[in-house]
Amino acid sequence: MKTILYFLFVLFVLTFSAFSQKVVPGDRVQTRVNVRDMPSTSGMRIGSLEIGESAVLITDTIPYWYQTIINTGDTGYVSKAWTSIVEEPAVSDKGDLVIGSWNIKWFGNSSNDRHNYLAMADIVMDMDVLAIQEIKGGHFTDRLDSLQAELGRRGYNYTYIFCEETGYKDNPGVDKNNYVERYAYFWDADRVELLNPDTPYYYISEPIINNPYFRAVPIVSDFKVKSEEGFDFRIVTIHTVYNDKIEEVRAAEIRFLHEWMNEQVFNLDIQEKDIFIIGDFNANPKGQTAFFDSIITDTTGYRVIFNEPLLAGESSKRTTILVKQNITEKDHQLPAYDHLLLSKHTTYAIPIYPITWASGIIGVGEFDQEQKWEGMTRHEIIAAMSDHRPIWIKLDYNTEDRD
Repeated sequence: MKTILYFLFVLFVLTFSAFSQKVVPGDRVQTRVNVRDMPSTSGMRIGSLEIGESAVLITDTIPYWYQTIINTGDTGYVSKAWTSIVEEPAVSDKGDLVIGSWNIKWFGNSSNDRHNYLAMADIVMDMDVLAIQEIKGGHFTDRLDSLQAELGRRGYNYTYIFCEETGYKDNPGVDKNNYVERYAYFWDADRVELLNPDTPYYYISEPIINNPYFRAVPIVSDFKVKSEEGFDFRIVTIHTVYNDKIEEVRAAEIRFLHEWMNEQVFNLDIQEKDIFIIGDFNANPKGQTAFFDSIITDTTGYRVIFNEPLLAGESSKRTTILVKQNITEKDHQLPAYDHLLLSKHTTYAIPIYPITWASGIIGVGEFDQEQKWEGMTRHEIIAAMSDHRPIWIKLDYNTEDRD
């Protein structure tokens, strides 16, 4: 009878997730933590908790010990001195998909790594797919690995891809300064997968160095949700050129992007119509609506989802951080450079309406407003995170996907 009750208890914990926290090895652990059959160092060792592994927390009320369920299904005890508690990854509701974008300032450009991966992981773990712009320098793989490792420490299974360098090299011409960057995609491998892993991404124009239309040529990747519905979708991430003095370069980028977007929507030979274009457009719709006019016409087949309220003349979230410490947001309107465009033909990935800032369906990760940064200068916050805030949209794809 005792065995049956034990089995039912374990089944309840594992199936119904009664406990929403996990236990992982602490930072000072070199290899593993012993798991014992009783809360005492004299208890028999019944297993171990390796670095990178986690155990389900049953209770933390026992002095000096956590009672846990390890991956063998056994109940055991681990020392609180050598372990720590992390939140268990929250599984998204059936039919929900969160897509985000983040320009992480000069990610990988310096050997002096001042990024706060704990705070960065707090943002990334809420997204199913995240597009990253402005990856630069020779240390970017270390940065991506560090972010992935922090997510893994919390029990998440994120993976990533990055593209080759794209940009201007060897004095390409007037108003085209030498500049290269990479894009990357981070995604939750338990929730989403690449649709074409042998061709994980492609560029919308060639060549990728000294391209006549783009400074950093946008990349395209196709993903599929791991669900019974199997919803698939296409993401394009872009980072247009910055600087008002070379407005004509940015205008050329948008013209080409507009043509590519129309081709994707209206060419019947192209099957995928669930298309999201996200990134840093370096243009604030307020006062620069002409910049988007070529995109948001009725014939284009796209709508600017993310900053739609701002386009309508309403208040909107700002996506960049002021560097000057003596200027407040009330004194200066922050730019809203980061946007998300959604194909109007995305009939099987309908955003949850109404799309408002209060609904929690679209949003900005205003990490710089959090209390944890109190006492730090904006320069220090930007060094730890970025000068851009991440943006995201939550979608309901809980219908048949026909493309």
